Amino acid sequence: MQREGFRKNLRIRLDGNPPISGLDDFKRNLEKDYYSTALVRSCSQSGDRGNLVVEMHCPLALNELLFHLQNGHWGTGNMDYIHINGANPLTKRVWQLQQLNECPIEIEELALELNDVTLIIKKIYPHSVEMELDLILAALTEHHTHFANGKGESPYEIYIPVIEEQLIPIQPKFSETISKYADPVYLRYWALYFDSEEDAVIYDLRSRSFISGDLHMLNH
Repeated sequence: MQREGFRKNLRIRLDGNPPISGLDDFKRNLEKDYYSTALVRSCSQSGDRGNLVVEMHCPLALNELLFHLQNGHWGTGNMDYIHINGANPLTKRVWQLQQLNECPIEIEELALELNDVTLIIKKIYPHSVEMELDLILAALTEHHTHFANGKGESPYEIYIPVIEEQLIPIQPKFSETISKYADPVYLRYWALYFDSEEDAVIYDLRSRSFISGDLHMLNH
């Protein structure tokens, strides 16, 4: 699958102006928290408007972002989060948005678009994207130096997660802590896209190597 191949295969309708209270403030706060330009749309197959696709364009290269992340200058937020579960700004902003709406608010997909790579994170259980974001970014910090393929080429897109068909993820409650219910599905297999490869290449985080196998990419 080459550039834009995954996006072309999406089978959902995206609504750029969903009837969700507080969505403009949600977007503006994300832009401040993550130094990004944000686009927030709803996606639905059943008419529920609370499922969101969030795209954030951050004008940094991956190495720059990870440097600022490790030094606490990106994605840390500066708001009081007493009584709000989770330490990252995305969790807090989703919680705030939920307080303004009766329909359940879910992030179906988060796309973080950097200058040199796009990171796409899919929901695997309720609120999994925001709950697992810190762990995913920590894993990205640890593994990104292993991502170059045999040609010394870096990926232009990283898709998270890729799952084994028989693997069933846990279903933690939103009120539980991230550290207690960290889901290993997000930290097992990722799909990497290279310009020189027709299809995605699967990266095994445990072995720190590329593999071949019968795995499944979550799609709508």
